Amino acid sequence: MNSQEIINNQSKSLRCHGIAWQDTTEPNGFGIPNEAMLVNIPYQFQISANEYGRVHGFFSENIFYIVWLDPDHNLYS
Repeated sequence: MNSQEIINNQSKSLRCHGIAWQDTTEPNGFGIPNEAMLVNIPYQFQISANEYGRVHGFFSENIFYIVWLDPDHNLYS
C-alpha cells in the first residue's frame, strides 16, 4: 500500500490518523534531530482493532518511518 492508501483506509484493523501533539503526553513531538525538516505530519496507526496498541512515526514519500511503538496507548492520556 502507498501512503495515501494507508492514511485513507477506513478498516478497523488498520486505522491511521495524524497526531495532534498539543493533545498528547508528548507536546514537543518525537524529539528526534531535525524533526521539523523530516516530519511533515506525524501519524499513528493501529495494526488490529485496539488489541496491540499503536505505531507512531511519519511518512517520507511512501515509506513509513517508525519512531515509537506504543502497546499501552500512552501517547494520549
